[in-house]
Amino acid sequence: MNLFATIHEVLNSDVLSRIAAYIDEPTEKTNKAVDGLIYTIIGGLMKRTTTEIGVNQLYNHIQKGRYDGSLTENLANVLRDPTHTNTLITQGNDVISHLLPAMKSSIGSMISSYAGIRNSSAISLLGLTTTIVLHVLGKRAKEQKIDADGLAASLFSEREAFVNAVPEEFMPRLVEKVGLQQVVAGIAAPARRTTVESPIRPVATTSSTASRATVTTTRPSVSYDPVDDSNNDNNSLAKWGVGALLALAIGIGGYYVYQNTQKYANNGEAVSEISTIEGDTVQADTVARSLAVPKDSTTKTPPRSTSAVPSATTATTGLPTSNTPGNLTQVMAPYIGNAALPKGRVFPLTGVTFQPGSLSMTPGSLAAVGELATLLKTYPQLQVQLIGYANDAQGALTNKSLSFKRVNQIKQQLMSSGIDYLRIDAIGRGSGVSLRDTSGAPKPTLRKIDVKVVVK
Repeated sequence: MNLFATIHEVLNSDVLSRIAAYIDEPTEKTNKAVDGLIYTIIGGLMKRTTTEIGVNQLYNHIQKGRYDGSLTENLANVLRDPTHTNTLITQGNDVISHLLPAMKSSIGSMISSYAGIRNSSAISLLGLTTTIVLHVLGKRAKEQKIDADGLAASLFSEREAFVNAVPEEFMPRLVEKVGLQQVVAGIAAPARRTTVESPIRPVATTSSTASRATVTTTRPSVSYDPVDDSNNDNNSLAKWGVGALLALAIGIGGYYVYQNTQKYANNGEAVSEISTIEGDTVQADTVARSLAVPKDSTTKTPPRSTSAVPSATTATTGLPTSNTPGNLTQVMAPYIGNAALPKGRVFPLTGVTFQPGSLSMTPGSLAAVGELATLLKTYPQLQVQLIGYANDAQGALTNKSLSFKRVNQIKQQLMSSGIDYLRIDAIGRGSGVSLRDTSGAPKPTLRKIDVKVVVK
């Protein structure tokens, strides 16, 4: 049973009804708020444990606060007492202020807007839900006998379940408010604590030395015997010999370099070919390059064989490159270059398609991804969000998971071409039809990739 199933088992209908009565909110809205808080807290803790300090803080709070799962065994009875319930809320809010500093108010506002409850109710639910989540984590740590590193790793093992469980309409605001871009994209990983001990440490007793699994450093012995002058003479001769050998080696190396320099200086074709290859590498890795800048016609390089150097794809990125602007460039470049136009416009990435039900791109899709990479390099300040839709999931894979995996694959391709991951956000929205929509009106499902301009 994964973490989310365990938490929802603890928060059964009886418990949720008592919580709703305590905060004086409708049960349906309370359930929605608690669900949103579960995802927010788990996602926030994942992000927190990407640092060594966060790993230690989470584990220490669980140990010192005695979050061992005892609360989850009789939670419904505990919530009968308003005083005890208030204590749990206060305790949880205090912990969340340490684990997710300066985020309590923003989380409360987000949940209040998402579930349609009062902000004060959202803050109360945040404290109570935090306490419950920590008890579930503490129980897992106790039963599995894991340390702080193991707890962080166990938390990150739920990432896939987390991505699939978060409702489609809640994911964008959750990622933005809590900053879960790296977690959702699968880039973030739990930090591991490192213990550095001094190589030379005074030891009180022999028994403590035996119990310490560290490398023993041996101090060099110091001699106070009279010094033999003959040894000094031998040492001096040895030093002169080493110096002579070094001088000889430097002379040979300099002569070798000089000969090779003369050789290549006399070979114009070899120098020209090397310069051509280096020029292609620089062009592929350049971050800021305007599509409108014409090629310099003053420097001409001899034609080369296509079998010697690939011209369709770069060796470093694997993405096709072209100096001819495509459709995406033609529609996006005027918008990006016009500072008067507001950000937030969405453009379809029509050139990228996938084989039905799979993560395999169709032929020609790499060219469109390469064109987007060129745009991002041309405008270094540009930040985009890739929005994926899918309606062709097969087997156990859901449309939401498939759509996310597809846009994340495009993001990985862009990163491999040299684009900073912080400039690319990726989110999957499934088929585009909300499962919570009870209107009964038929709505078309979607299968596409969009590019939203976040910063231009």
